[in-house]
Amino acid sequence: MNNTVAVGGFNIIGGFGYGIVISIGILLLIMTMILAAYCCHRNSRPGNRQPATPPPFEDPQLCVVEVALDEATLSSYPKMLYSEAKINQKDSTAACCSICLADYKNSDVLRALPDCGHLFHLKCVDPWLLSHPTCPVCRTSPVPTPLAEVVPLAARPIG
Repeated sequence: MNNTVAVGGFNIIGGFGYGIVISIGILLLIMTMILAAYCCHRNSRPGNRQPATPPPFEDPQLCVVEVALDEATLSSYPKMLYSEAKINQKDSTAACCSICLADYKNSDVLRALPDCGHLFHLKCVDPWLLSHPTCPVCRTSPVPTPLAEVVPLAARPIG
């Protein structure tokens, strides 16, 4: 019994011929994928693109900027010694600064934030408030925002 098959004038040996055809097909598929990836990568380089208009969120007039506190507002916030804070604010006095995580000493100067009452070292919270508009712990903002005027649905009277 003869295991050869004649295809297009060539004699191919049974299963071995199918293995060669499948391996050549896989090789061609891989080469096609590599060529497509190369073409896509080459076309996506920044030098080959046409300049496009920036999306609306990159427009400088539409950017949202956090408004930090100014020096005058910051200096109006109360300062106190930790020994005074322990006496005056017994229920809300923490034992350490939430920014630097150092324990308070009786001689440390602290700043109290007016809205939430959190206390921090003066040297820790002042740089924070000069670059961020919120309390480092609860994120309460002492700066008025348009959203501060919105009344939550749960707080509205029914009727």
